[in-house]
Amino acid sequence: MLGKKENGAVNGSGQTLNTIIGRGTLFEGTMKVENSVRIDGVFKGELTCSGALTISQSGEAYAHLEGKDIYINGIVRGTVRAEKVRLDSQARFIGDIYADALSVSEGAIFHGSCSMDSEEGDEMHKARPAEAQVAEVEKNLPEAKAQVAKN
Repeated sequence: MLGKKENGAVNGSGQTLNTIIGRGTLFEGTMKVENSVRIDGVFKGELTCSGALTISQSGEAYAHLEGKDIYINGIVRGTVRAEKVRLDSQARFIGDIYADALSVSEGAIFHGSCSMDSEEGDEMHKARPAEAQVAEVEKNLPEAKAQVAKN
């Protein structure tokens, strides 16, 4: 999909693509970017962007990555924080994912952990007293409740 070019290229999702780390390029350090980033080369360090972050099939990241949406089709080792994370079919991911939504395509490799706690879910969980949480578990597990009563 083509879009109007203003202050940077427009990627397929309509977001402005400010930064591209090209194939054959190695970047080490900390990077903060307004809008979107695409990595076709190698990135080592910390990267924060306000838009989408794409790691292409030729891209590699050994880093702490933060963005609105993160699309991985290359190699990533590290920690990822985003609203939405997608591991495409060629993705090789080792590390931890913190996201509201995670999509893993067939063929992707994912070694690590994923935490999908939304802020709303955290607030609801904290607001309920422990007794209410226990009562709900007991209500949903009648066999466990009967066994506890016997002991």
